[in-house]
Amino acid sequence: MLSISEGHFANRLFLPYTNNSATRVSYSTWLMHFCTSVSWRVLRAAVERNEFQAWPAEAVARLHVADAAWRDVLLGKLPHAGLQQQHMLPLDQIESTTGVGLVPNINRYLMRAVQMDLCVAGEMIFTFAKLGRFIILGFVHEPKMDRWKGTKVHATAGFIEPRKYAVPGMLAHYLNEKADKMAEALRSMSDAQHTKVDKAFRDNVDQYIDSDAYDAMVADIEMFGDAAFSKR
Repeated sequence: MLSISEGHFANRLFLPYTNNSATRVSYSTWLMHFCTSVSWRVLRAAVERNEFQAWPAEAVARLHVADAAWRDVLLGKLPHAGLQQQHMLPLDQIESTTGVGLVPNINRYLMRAVQMDLCVAGEMIFTFAKLGRFIILGFVHEPKMDRWKGTKVHATAGFIEPRKYAVPGMLAHYLNEKADKMAEALRSMSDAQHTKVDKAFRDNVDQYIDSDAYDAMVADIEMFGDAAFSKR
């Protein structure tokens, strides 16, 4: 059931956009189904790990409401989950920025990293899934939804395209923090792991030069110079 919308996302959006971020992609009901499936799986993973056992009862109740609503969407009982909206933010390399002291691997994180999380910020609760250049947010509760401009996934049809997006400033700080943690994890690799990674890189250097990973590295070097390289 899930693989159909996964295939549409991969072939119609993920690959075309990764190859050319200026691409304008039209979507239909498959994108709502795919984003809901991702958000639901992030939530279920959090449930299985019992991540919110210390949360207030009201917040836990909202998680169960979102769980049920997203299930109904996946099973075809609802076209969308109402207030438990799905949002998507496409990413690319940074051209310029103000106000946030970015870490020197931020482009590699934005363009390449894969991550999932269950987040709470004040009254706001949402699932976070990062798949390469796409962030998918499943809102469990957001009393100030008007802070999110251009990111909402519509139930029937819409476009993913270059446009102006507006999101709360806390998201930029969150992404910057996650990029820093990714860099720290790489720096903490053992010598044996580092040797394996280095060998794999050297054995495939020709493929790397033509890759999205290479473009992300170049973007960081252009912004940060030598600071873009990991220190060991």
